Amino acid sequence: MDKKQEAFLLELLNDFKIEAAEHHQAIVNGLIDLEKNQDPSGGQRLIETTFREIHSLKGASRAVNQIEIERLCQSMESIFHQAKQGLLNITSQHFDTLHQTTDILGVLLSEVESKEKSIGANVLSMMMKRLETLASGQVPKQSMDFPVPPPVSRNKQIIDEPVIPSDPVKKPGQQPKVSEVEVIGDFYVAEKPVSKDTVRISTSKLSTLLREAEEFISVKATLGYYIREIQKLQLQGNSPIVREMDQFHRSLSRMIDDLLLDIKTTLLYPFSTLLDIIPKIVRDLGKEYGKEINLTIQGGEIEIDRRILEDLKDPLIHLIRNSIDHGIESPKMRKEAGKSPTGILEISIRQESGRQVVLVIRDDGAGIDREKVLSAAIKLGIIQGDAAEKMTDSEVFALIFRSGISTSPFITDISGRGLGMAIVAEKVTNTGGTISISSVPGQGTTFTVNLPVTISNFRGILVQVNDHHFIVPTSFVERAVRIRSQEIRTVESRQIIILNEESIGLVRLGDVLGISSKLQKKADDRPMPVLIISVAHRRIGLMVEQVHGEQEGMIKDMGPQLLHVRNISGVTILGNGQIIPILNIPEFLETAAQVPAAQRIPETEDEIAGAGNHHRYVLVAEDSITLRSLLKNIIESAGYRVKTAVDGMEAFEFIKNEVFDLVVSDVEMPRLNGFDLTARIKSDKQIAETPVILVTALDSPDDRQRGMECGANAYIVKGSFEQSNLLETIHRLI
Repeated sequence: MDKKQEAFLLELLNDFKIEAAEHHQAIVNGLIDLEKNQDPSGGQRLIETTFREIHSLKGASRAVNQIEIERLCQSMESIFHQAKQGLLNITSQHFDTLHQTTDILGVLLSEVESKEKSIGANVLSMMMKRLETLASGQVPKQSMDFPVPPPVSRNKQIIDEPVIPSDPVKKPGQQPKVSEVEVIGDFYVAEKPVSKDTVRISTSKLSTLLREAEEFISVKATLGYYIREIQKLQLQGNSPIVREMDQFHRSLSRMIDDLLLDIKTTLLYPFSTLLDIIPKIVRDLGKEYGKEINLTIQGGEIEIDRRILEDLKDPLIHLIRNSIDHGIESPKMRKEAGKSPTGILEISIRQESGRQVVLVIRDDGAGIDREKVLSAAIKLGIIQGDAAEKMTDSEVFALIFRSGISTSPFITDISGRGLGMAIVAEKVTNTGGTISISSVPGQGTTFTVNLPVTISNFRGILVQVNDHHFIVPTSFVERAVRIRSQEIRTVESRQIIILNEESIGLVRLGDVLGISSKLQKKADDRPMPVLIISVAHRRIGLMVEQVHGEQEGMIKDMGPQLLHVRNISGVTILGNGQIIPILNIPEFLETAAQVPAAQRIPETEDEIAGAGNHHRYVLVAEDSITLRSLLKNIIESAGYRVKTAVDGMEAFEFIKNEVFDLVVSDVEMPRLNGFDLTARIKSDKQIAETPVILVTALDSPDDRQRGMECGANAYIVKGSFEQSNLLETIHRLI
């Protein structure tokens, strides 16, 4: 086969995948609608349309030589052919088998280009025989469950045998089989059909274009910085008028903002691309738990950033699982409570404004048991017993988003471990959204998720502690206030402030990050800035030394070597080129809760003078400017003086001329690497006693051995790097 023919077949297969995904989703939707249908005439119409979709998928599969899919579709056609002729009444047993078949089809479609298949030939053969038996009007001798694994790229297990249940009758409330439920969130999801008047562009290309356009934000920030600097000079009479430059800055800012908005608009997708799979999930979970559920979905046409949709898939599925498992009662329990045996699950999307979308998931189940939530929180030590009595319902319900909190009496593969809701809150927060809960015992629970339409440009508040600067993301900041020392109260060894008759815990940024602060002495009554931080109904007051206003920029990750730096989510670059760490607020709140009041960092200058670290002098050798700045910031935050070198050769020149208490060095550097730098230091009698810490991505046993042989006192691998590990090692060595 020549290259031209290979390219044609590849293009044909790509077209098939898009077309097949549309047919597959239409078949799934048709089965669900047909199963709910009560109107005979409407039923015939649904049978006809679903029959056509199956037939079209069969023909498309034949064209690209997908024999397994073609044969499976042909077996499904047998049932619909008989039903269309009025010779067969499609029963619940037919529907169960047809839904199992669509699950298998979904996996086969996702693996059309894979040489390894998740579904074995034996399962396919038995499923086709079962379909033919049902089409003939006969009842199969045994009921069978066909566990459908996720695609083979994520799970190499091949399913080649069906499961024959020992008890074919499913009991309400029975714990589900792992093989059936674990993959509910992994079903094959169809893409939105491509209209005739659109151009198909890879989302990766659009994402790359967006990232490149977002780089202009730094251009805008840099220009603004220089305009402000010139204006300062102008006030001193040393600069000409800058009105023209200021006007250019305004025009450029508007052009950049419009460009970013237009590009982001191209990434908008309707919610229906996410919601299409939900009826199937609800149907399967309802069957699994013996619960009758009436699902309604509204607002699927509303558009939102595709990146947010992708991040929202798992949280949405978990909330639905939670409603079915914990919320909606069994038909028997609902009848005893005077309810309809069929539970209600509503999913609605509405656009609040041009920039906000609200997703609401509501059930009419048992509601949240306040006492069970409090009991779980007290048991984990999250709250004290006395404090529980004073908490409002909204504060209690917000505890569900804390890791470990669960009201389930037992653990299943669906729920009960207390991790799911914490993950939901984290994922929603990471998209720039918020989530809240309202619940009435016996009447149901409502989850409300507020989301941005697009992922906004990053904006944050620039704050300062001592000589160190950090960015607090604006999305977490409710307000900024100033407080005086007499307004701070102490309750159970914790400091609080009172705002609008509400008690809010107070922490100092320096205490949490281990930074010696230069706050004024307590005798000084000047008010201090406090940012009120909020994450999933958890609020805290963050005291800093100075607030320098809001900054706009891009979030830069710190690379795979520094994935585990606690409390830091990335860095941004200011207009003057300064690299500033961005606080990871959800993680920061967890850290703040674990800092005992007794371990407060010294505040006054007298206290700082006694702390001792600021007399210690550390040399950092690192060729990456980002990592060099980050290491400098981390070490300085612990009170040490720091000098940096761009490579090993410069570091060795520095240490020959100045006295350092410790050296922190990368290994892979130009001119002189970290191993050779360490060897030179240890071979020089005048500086041989200087401790050396190697911080590197090289993690092989041979590299570690070489580090020891050249005389390094510590060897820290960047892949598992944590800020506390480095600071603890430095403290131990000096």
